[in-house]
Amino acid sequence: MQGKLDKKDIQILTYLREHGRDKISEISAKLGIPRATIFERMERLKREGYIKKYTVELDYEKLGFSIVAYILMEYDFKATVTQKELCRNIASMDNVLSASIISGNWDLIILTVARNMKELSDLVLDKLKSMEGVAKTLSIPVFEHIK
Repeated sequence: MQGKLDKKDIQILTYLREHGRDKISEISAKLGIPRATIFERMERLKREGYIKKYTVELDYEKLGFSIVAYILMEYDFKATVTQKELCRNIASMDNVLSASIISGNWDLIILTVARNMKELSDLVLDKLKSMEGVAKTLSIPVFEHIK
């Protein structure tokens, strides 16, 4: 990450990770860097792809999703759908927060939310396991999210 980045770039990126909604004037005051510099650097960091998007961290429990779970998935290499296509299809599903291709004993990892165990069960048993390319799954509920 530190290829073409200097100390000020790193400060800005570090700050934005926790305070992405702050106004440029607030960022400037807290970091002691002029507003124009903050604005120009944030624009350059976006243009160069260091900042992909600004987002929000939701409280899923308050939104009615009492279950957060990771699902490990083994890809069926005999499938006609590619691993990337399968991952993209899964990522577009309701309740799926993220889907990534990984290495090791499992091929994909999915982060999902559900209102209850029945909804999680329906996602895994009815939707995921019926998709071409899914060989095996392992569901891992999250007890508490720390960071």
